[in-house]
Amino acid sequence: MANLNDHMGRPIVAVTGIGVVTSLGVGKADNWAALTAGKSGIHPITRFPVDHLNTRISGMVDFLPSSSKGASLLTYDLAEIAAQE
Repeated sequence: MANLNDHMGRPIVAVTGIGVVTSLGVGKADNWAALTAGKSGIHPITRFPVDHLNTRISGMVDFLPSSSKGASLLTYDLAEIAAQE
C-alpha cells in the first residue's frame, strides 16, 4: 500500500475544489451579491468577550449556531459547510 503520510507523519491531502464561507454568507453567489450590493461583513464581535483584545470588530461567521465546542472545533463545521457547497 502507498504511503499516505509526509516525512513528518502528517496525512497527505489533495484539495479538489473549494467553497467559500465568509461573514457575508455561504457560496460564491451569496458573497458576490453582498459585495456588489456594498454590504460589509465586518461588525462588532458579539460571540465572545473582547475586553482583552485590541480590536472589537471582525468578519465573524455568525450564522452558525452558538456552540460550547470552542473555536477549534467550529473550524470543522466551517470546513464541512464549505465542502458541501
